[in-house]
Amino acid sequence: MTTASNSTKLKATDSLDSRPSIFGRTVTSTFRKGFSIKHKPPGNIRTCWIPPIVFLSVICNIPALLKLRFYLKKERKKHPADDVRILFYSDNLDETNGIANNLRNVIPYMRAHGMKAFLAGSAFNTRPCGVVENSYCMLLPRMFSMEQLGYANSELAIPRISPALRLLKRYPVDLIELETPSPGAWLVCFCAKVAGIKVFSHYRTDVPTYAKTLVKAKWMHTYVLKLMQIFYGMARPVISPCDDYADILTKELKVPAKQVKILPRGLPLEKFSPDMRGKGTWEKYGDSREKRPVRFSFIGRISKEKNLEFLNRVWRQFAARHNDVELMYVGYGWYLEEIKKSYEGDDSVHFAGEQGGETLAGLYADTDFFLFPSTTDTFGNVVVEAMSTGTPAIVSNYGGPRSIVKDDLCGRILPIDEQKWLEALEECREIKLSKPELYQDMRKCAHERSLMYTLESSTRAQFDYFRQLKKDYYKL
Repeated sequence: MTTASNSTKLKATDSLDSRPSIFGRTVTSTFRKGFSIKHKPPGNIRTCWIPPIVFLSVICNIPALLKLRFYLKKERKKHPADDVRILFYSDNLDETNGIANNLRNVIPYMRAHGMKAFLAGSAFNTRPCGVVENSYCMLLPRMFSMEQLGYANSELAIPRISPALRLLKRYPVDLIELETPSPGAWLVCFCAKVAGIKVFSHYRTDVPTYAKTLVKAKWMHTYVLKLMQIFYGMARPVISPCDDYADILTKELKVPAKQVKILPRGLPLEKFSPDMRGKGTWEKYGDSREKRPVRFSFIGRISKEKNLEFLNRVWRQFAARHNDVELMYVGYGWYLEEIKKSYEGDDSVHFAGEQGGETLAGLYADTDFFLFPSTTDTFGNVVVEAMSTGTPAIVSNYGGPRSIVKDDLCGRILPIDEQKWLEALEECREIKLSKPELYQDMRKCAHERSLMYTLESSTRAQFDYFRQLKKDYYKL
């Protein structure tokens, strides 16, 4: 086993992770073991421990950060202004979610096309030490972690600073983009400012809405909002993927409009194709005894903030009227077992679990209509992936997904109203069964619309913006 630190010593009996392996992720090296506080359960008061721990960590490392500051200043003079080196930091890389999946596609693409991009986050508490996955994704060893309030299988973590400093000296960067206002991002933000590195952020998670949806204590909602206002005050400019969240940034989080930059996101669409349709993937997970001609699916993280309680209420009413429709849930999350239990004995609903690769692409393609009622997604990777396979998408009228679907020929954009969704599902069923030409037009439109979100177009726009940020900040 190679290591990310030459002082790493692992025993043959050491386990790198007690969790099942995640599709497409391979440990290629490890960090050394170090001190960490025992992982903690969720708690409102315990969440308030995080700011003091972050500040103490920064204060204890100020001498090393100042030393790094002078080193990076000398190092930066050796490189031309257009040579941008950027680190993307996100705490949640050691989980399965849209942010992690997107970044794990974007950064390898950037690196393969000559862009100097790095990716870092915190290792999950089940790892005895930090690791590097696929030779580019650095999951730093944690110092503190706790379960996230209202969000099982996810955690709030603070990484150890010393391994990060060694990495920054080995791989100097000009910019750091923070993906979420997580504890680790706060720590990185403060450290970057002391070390003289330009830091900015990307609004990828609708945290205020998550807090209202998942956390019962109302004072926590105010606490979270205030912390976010401070965070986005420090980490500017802020990138937003759509107009809806640009408005939230300016109105709720008090970010000046001139400090909000709308940039497109991109996905590896070559993995998803209409050609994957009809290859028997759906039949592996559906009811093989009875083929139902109209197929719907939800693919993504199975959790309540995706508005799945609403979807289940609508589906039960819809499926009670017809015996020729079925719904497939694809993904994993803390709400999965509860949904499975609620559908016991209902043969209109199937569960494929967490999937990737050709299986995932096949399930998207075999779906007739993709259902995504979430109102908390700032973009909607799964919506683009579904449409890339030619599957029309039915989405809510709030957040990033509605900007992707755009018009009725690619799917439907609906308010969160059960009657409206029931009417739309009825219309979808009618189109699939009785209007084949219209349905094929919808499939064609969905696929063509998805091509706006390629990695090539998005990364080119991002790096043009990053070069300008570097020139402005360092006055080059």
